[in-house]
Amino acid sequence: MSTFAKPSLDAFFGQAAPALRGNTPWADSYAREIVKVFHEHAGRAPRTLQVHLGPSELGVECHRQVAGKMAQLPKLNHVADPWPSIRGTALHAWAAEALDGDNERKAAQRGGKARWLTEYRVTPHDLHPGTGDLYDFEEQCVGDHKFLGEAAMAKIKSPEGPPRQYVVQMLLYARGFRRLGLPVKRVALLAFPATAASLAGSYCWERPYTPADDVLLDQVFTETEYRRQWALALITGSAQLMDVPSCETDQNCYFCPFFRPQARQNPAGGGCPGPRYGVQA
Repeated sequence: MSTFAKPSLDAFFGQAAPALRGNTPWADSYAREIVKVFHEHAGRAPRTLQVHLGPSELGVECHRQVAGKMAQLPKLNHVADPWPSIRGTALHAWAAEALDGDNERKAAQRGGKARWLTEYRVTPHDLHPGTGDLYDFEEQCVGDHKFLGEAAMAKIKSPEGPPRQYVVQMLLYARGFRRLGLPVKRVALLAFPATAASLAGSYCWERPYTPADDVLLDQVFTETEYRRQWALALITGSAQLMDVPSCETDQNCYFCPFFRPQARQNPAGGGCPGPRYGVQA
């Protein structure tokens, strides 16, 4: 198992990001210009601009993060980098292309029937539609692709398995496909090493889809309604972001749009300084 450990929030944000480098002053300036274009384009991606929360976000453990997104509060996190999202978007598109290609190549031997349904719009909840990565007609399995770094891959492979957010996301997609009339026997998280030199470290975590999962999803929808009430309070001004309960164990701060480490020393600037500060659930 990997010995790579995610740094603490204090350690991670206590160091300034390294400056872009080039072999000449022109190269340094040019690199900065290209990366700026990447940042601007990533900020205009449909996923970034969507105003509703999809299945990938409903399972987040932090009420504060989800309620703030529902209220469409201004983004204050200027430390998160879009590169993992850019990479993930590209790899998702490639995975869909590969599976669609398999449908075409093997259509004859499958009697003209497709095995894979990729990037398909589903609606597990009327207010929270999303796009399921994969439905396998042969196995009656809902698959979700994850392209992960070393630490996240190690977490998926650990005895504890994927974080709650990932499990809830898969189950929401499964409900969405079931609402389309497709049977679901199991869900599978298909984890691929985004930063490795080969696919040798790929890993599949799966579990049967059971009636107990419907109970869990009902709890998630109840939780979502609770967060929606907080979002309304944020919109009307009857509550502030830091009034919303946070989660002590949530590790989503790195990419939370409201994470602002400086808020610890300067609360007037807004934002959330992290899970160990402010009201906790």
